[in-house]
Formats: sequence, C-alpha cells, structure tokens
Amino acid sequence: MTPDELHDVPAQRNKELLLDRRLTVLETRFDTTMTMLPNKADLSELKAELKTDIHGEAARLSKWMAATAVTMVLGFAGMILTMMGRLHGA
Repeated sequence: MTPDELHDVPAQRNKELLLDRRLTVLETRFDTTMTMLPNKADLSELKAELKTDIHGEAARLSKWMAATAVTMVLGFAGMILTMMGRLHGA
C-alpha cells in the first residue's frame, strides 16, 4: 500500500458506516410504512361501508326531494286557488 492509500482507509471506513446507518434508517422507515398501509381485506371492508353510507344518503335525499315536490305542488295549488277566488270575487 502506498501512503495515500493508508490515509484513505479511515475515510473509506467512515463512509461505509454512514452508508450502513442510512440504509438501516431507510429500511426501518420502509418497514414501518408497510405496516401502516391497508391490505385487501381493509379496502374491501371500507368499500362495503362506503356503499352502505352512499345508499343511506341517497334514500335520505330522495325523501327530502319528494317532500319538497309535494310542498311546491300544494303551495302552487293554494296560490292558484287564491288567485281564482279573488278574480271571481272582484
């Protein structure tokens, strides 16, 4: 070995330690992240829950729409009857 190569050995060893440490940190982060991700069963459960919620909301909105339509028909019928009564009475 030349004298220059001897001086580079500690620097090379230090780089290897830093690289190993960074790799360990990345592996730990990856392992932690993988356990947090949902699996197929979780996703299918969520899908079923969302379908139930959507159908429930659709039924609730349909009831409101029907009630609004009935109210509008009754309101217009009352308004027409009132106008006809006033026109015939005048």
